[in-house]
Amino acid sequence: MISKMQGVSDRYDRVVRVLGIETVDAAVQQDIRNEKALEEKQRMEQMPKGSIHERLAWGIKKSEMENQQRKKNKSKNREMER
Repeated sequence: MISKMQGVSDRYDRVVRVLGIETVDAAVQQDIRNEKALEEKQRMEQMPKGSIHERLAWGIKKSEMENQQRKKNKSKNREMER
């Protein structure tokens, strides 16, 4: 276990040496943001088991999120056509 951790630490040190601490830190922060966004997306896909009011609120919020994503995709596609 300790030798495995030492190996991970050595690899991290090597990556920092090659890419620089700023690049590595930015990549780690971006990965954390991506992971949080994925967790939020997965959480939003789970319908709550509460009252009908909670379920309706969940449906409305999920629908709004899907509409926002469609708008983003539509904008991307228009930019790519140009």
